[in-house]
This record gives sequence, structure tokens and C-alpha cells, in this order.
Amino acid sequence: MQCCQLADIFSGLRNKNILKIAGVIIDLIKFGDQKISWDSGNIVECKYEISSINLLVKELITHSPEGYVLFFDTKLGVINQHIIPSLINNDYGIVTGIETPFPELLSYSVPSSYFNLQPPKNISEYTSWLVSFQCCLIDKKLLRNGFLDEKFLTVQGAAVNWGLQQLYAGAMMRSTSVFGLRGVTREAIYNKDQIRLVKYHQGFIWAGWTCFRLATTKFSSSLFLLFYLLKIKNQKTNKIEEIKWKDWRSVQYNTEAKVTILIPTVDRYSYLIPMLEQLRYQTVPAFEIIVIDQTRKEIRKELNASNIPLKLFYMDESGQCRSRNLGLLNSKGDHILFLDDDDEVYPELIEDHLKCLSYFKADVSCGVCQEPGSKYAPARYKMIRMADVFPTNNGMVKRKVLSKSGLFDMAYDRGQRADGDLGARVFLSGAKMILNPEISVIHHRAPQGGLRKHNVRKVTYGSSRSNITHRRLPHTTELYFNKRFFTLEQQREYKVLTVLGTFSIRGNLLKKIGKGFYSLFMLPSTLHIISSRDRQASELIKSKPQIPELLN
Repeated sequence: MQCCQLADIFSGLRNKNILKIAGVIIDLIKFGDQKISWDSGNIVECKYEISSINLLVKELITHSPEGYVLFFDTKLGVINQHIIPSLINNDYGIVTGIETPFPELLSYSVPSSYFNLQPPKNISEYTSWLVSFQCCLIDKKLLRNGFLDEKFLTVQGAAVNWGLQQLYAGAMMRSTSVFGLRGVTREAIYNKDQIRLVKYHQGFIWAGWTCFRLATTKFSSSLFLLFYLLKIKNQKTNKIEEIKWKDWRSVQYNTEAKVTILIPTVDRYSYLIPMLEQLRYQTVPAFEIIVIDQTRKEIRKELNASNIPLKLFYMDESGQCRSRNLGLLNSKGDHILFLDDDDEVYPELIEDHLKCLSYFKADVSCGVCQEPGSKYAPARYKMIRMADVFPTNNGMVKRKVLSKSGLFDMAYDRGQRADGDLGARVFLSGAKMILNPEISVIHHRAPQGGLRKHNVRKVTYGSSRSNITHRRLPHTTELYFNKRFFTLEQQREYKVLTVLGTFSIRGNLLKKIGKGFYSLFMLPSTLHIISSRDRQASELIKSKPQIPELLN
């Protein structure tokens, strides 16, 4: 389709009487020659190919810059215009109505992300970056800074690349069943497009690793993919500008919210008492502050409850899940703010979480933690976006969400990933989760108490990357978590990457050589430990999750 023809089309359409939806123009770009009724904006037919879509979108936002665009393949039937207002009113940037298959090659480099999960069929709406232009509603503001990368072989490959770019640029992205198209079969994305996707978003080395793993696990034609990777080595995808959510603090939040603050503690009074003092000065007072003290009786201390709504529970047997579940079952608030006992908080913490929930019409507000002396923070965790984490040391969740997902799985009571497990269930329930790095606490990582009481988390990711003799190996409950939520292939790749990670260290060449020799010497031990813990995780799976329910 030539530019002059497009100009003629739009000049004719702009004079047409348009019935706005929710006060917004919705233009329709349709694929296929079937006729379709549409009176909410311009309607234009387009070839289902990347260059044609790019050309048409460029002309469309020139002639009709405001509102939304609905991409739709007429082979799927008709579209009900009356379902659009609910999507517009939720301020979603991108809404897709087709379930696109997950690009399997990403499992070799990102095996255990929430964004890999596919919610059950009965969930009507959930977060997804897997865009399909067969049915997709997009805010035109997101189309102004570059669109589909024409170096991809297929529209679907270019679409998921653009979707992943938008996800990490801060776009609000959801998949919905209201279009009535769940169950429509989509073809898998070509391996070449998947390799390009890995290369663009994770780099050449990870793409090479993916080719290597594909060759060793599936004995496929990954040699040809490697040649293709070398061909595209210096290529880059279209740049997408980060979305600046500058005014989220100016929103009118729910002033009637009753916020329960939940804090389990074990032998950390020197951190806990100052934090309780800080909570006295919150700009939005807590409805209740529940502290579950698991410190041994002989060294317990009295806590000053003056001027704060403190509810104190004692537990003789310590455990992170049993303590949090006890607090949740005795809570009365309609919002729950999870904090650790060694956090340091600022006065607007509760208020900011409530504003985040209100502004983004979200169910979960995930803040971040700054550790004293920490220098490493991935760029993806420095911007507001859809969340792939669930922090129980700085996160607020609506009570109704926990009523739907259940509470903490007791399998993690003295192990790692309790928060990850609950977060995965919250994600799979369809809850809208927002990561907001502007809501930050200082996490001191106290040298005593917490999971260290159970001989867990003595070696962290950070320490393994700085100390030659430290190996960060997966705990039994981490492997249990993977078995609960991820495919066999993703579980396998997680273990492979863990072994590979034992060879990694930050520092000079001599330090890296030392780490390499040490890790190679310890490799039999590493493999034995992981294999043993994997068997233990399988036994945990057989015993089934122990997840209490929370009543509304």
C-alpha cells in the first residue's frame, strides 16, 4: 500500500461521523477482506506483513494521533464494540485477546520468571507481554516512538519483540478473554526469530548459550542458528523510549483504606524497635501493626506500644510462613503491607503504596529495597513497570487478592522462595502487580536472625559473585518452587544455570581464574548437592502444598 493511497483513505475517513467509545476514538486496522461493522473510528484494511503494518500505523497516527488502535484479523469473526469501554477505563496501554505461545528458547536463558507463566483458562485477565496483532488494542501514545522491527521474519516474532520492549519500558499490558478468542490456536514463533529475540534482549553471549543448549538438549539444527546469530551479531532492534510515570503521587488515593503492617521478627530488636518508632510518623497511620515475635523466651524483650496500634504475638517455634500466616489470619485490614524487621522506612511509605495502587488501578504494589553499600541494580528494576517480583520486605497487597490466592505455603517455612511462591499464585490469579522502585526502604540484611536461624541464606548471590569459595546453590525449597510452577525443561535449565553461576565472580582476571579452578574442583560436590536437594523437592511435591485460606 503506497503512502499516497493511505493519504487518500484517511482524507475520506476523517469526514465520517465517528461514535467515540468512552470519549475516545478507536481506529480499527483489520487483516483479511471480510466486511466488519465499525463506527468508533477509522477502519482500514492492511496486509498481515511487518512493512505494511508499520507504514499504515505511521500514517494513522499522523492523521489521527489520539485514542487507541484495535488490530483485528477478520478470520476470527466479528468484534463486539461494547466490550472496549472496560478496557479503556482501566488505562491499559496494550490489551491482547489471543493467547500467543511462549517463545520456548527463552527457557534456556530466563527459565523461572513470572512472565513465563500461563494462568489457568478460567482467569479472565492477566499480565502478558505476548502480543498478537490478530487481536490487540493499543494506546496510540505507544506507537509514536518506533514500532515493529522489520528484521524479524514474521509478524508474530516482531510482535513479541515489541511487546517485550514495551513491558520493560513501563507499558501496562494485559491479556483478556473478553474478546471471546481464548483457545484460538497460534503457530509457534520461528527459531530464528526467537534467537533474534534473545540476542536483542539478553545479548550475544546468552543467544550463543541458547544455541549451544538447543544443540545439546534437542540435537536440532542449532548450527544453522549459530551461523544466523553470527550474521545478526551487530544488529540492534528499534529503540523504545521508557515511559515516565511522573505524576503517580498526585493521584487521589483511597483514604478509607485500613492498612495492616505485618512484621515477623527473630532476635532483631536492635533493628525492629527503631523501625516501630519510624512507623509512628507515617503520613497515613497504620490501622494495625502486627508483630510476630519468634525470639527465644529467655532473651525476649518488651516492646513499647505507645502511640502505635501494635498487636503482638509470640511463637516458640520459629518459621517465616507460620509466623506470617498467624499474623494474616489475625489481621483485620483490607490492605496488607509486608515488611521485614530489619527494614528502615520513610514517613510516606504507606501513602505511596496506596497512591501506587490507586494510580495504576492495581492489586499489588511492589517496592524495592536498597542495601547499604550495594552498587549493583539491574536497569529493569529501576523503573516503574508490571511486576515480576513479590517482595515481603516492602510490598502492599489487597486483602481480597490473598483471599483468592491463599496464604504462605508451609513447605517454605524454613526455606527460600516463600514470597516467590505466593507471588506466583497471586500472578496466576490475574492480579495486576506493579513494580515501583520509587517506593524504597533500606534493608539492612541483619547478620543474625531471619532465615539464618535455619542455616539458610548464608551464601547469597552477591557473596558468591565476590568470594572465591562461596557457591550459591539452590535450596530444596527453591527447586520445589520450580517444580510447582515451571516446565521440566525450565527446571532443568535453572539447575544448569545455577551450576554455571558457581564459576562467576566480579573482579580482576586473577580472581576469575581462581574462582574457575575452585568451582571446577568443587563441581562433583555441586552436582551431588543439587541432585540430593532435587530429590528432596520431589518428596515435598508428593506431600502437596499446605496453604491456609484467608477469609474476607
